Amino acid sequence: MKTIRIYINEKIQEGNLLINQESSHYLKNVMRLKLGDAFNVFNQRDGEWSAILKKYNNRKHQVLIQEFLGNKKPPEDIWILFSPVRKLRVDFISQKITELGASLIWPIITKRTQYKNINTKRIISNTIEAAEQCGITHIPIVKEPTSLEWLIDNWENSGEGRGIIFCDEESSGNPLQLLRQAGEDLPNMKWSILVGPEGGFDSEERKMVMKMANVVNISLGPRILRSDTAIIAALSAFHLVLGDWRRY
Repeated sequence: MKTIRIYINEKIQEGNLLINQESSHYLKNVMRLKLGDAFNVFNQRDGEWSAILKKYNNRKHQVLIQEFLGNKKPPEDIWILFSPVRKLRVDFISQKITELGASLIWPIITKRTQYKNINTKRIISNTIEAAEQCGITHIPIVKEPTSLEWLIDNWENSGEGRGIIFCDEESSGNPLQLLRQAGEDLPNMKWSILVGPEGGFDSEERKMVMKMANVVNISLGPRILRSDTAIIAALSAFHLVLGDWRRY
């Protein structure tokens, strides 16, 4: 039987811990745990611990934290900048970014972005759910949405000196070769991936991005991809060439 894991934002250490209402509901009403049943708790600060359900306490339950089980290695420090699409697809994107491994998710509003009502709390909930299911202990930071124009104007500070892997449907050349060359040319560079909306970036936006420093524009193949598929493809290519898949 697969171990039940829940993300806890509080400090985790040996002893008693009162967990929040949402986690209490999940353990009791969704997973149907009884007093004395075992599960694991985790977060990126304190790692993963074994625990048992000790006491029902109104809407918040008391658990007994028992043994430290370790802390998984954090994912590669890659940021994902993407133009949001429909709500359910943003949920899917958030989950897959977490599973594949990234350190930050940043919704970017472009001229052709159709879905602008972004709920960052919902994105965070999806990253946590993905981490709970996939056995990882780290979840990406989620930034509040911003415009592409603001991002470009402020990238020198807000981007922390990162290069940009620009997923550009007008680009040509083998994307893996382009990424390898970027890694050779800029061996100490930290990277971000920029993926546009359905319909792509408009010509002025594309020109503005290409004028930025340390931009590598890559194609994602001969077919037109949906935005969520493009994010998965780009992040997979990054991990294969510049990320943590190289070590396997």
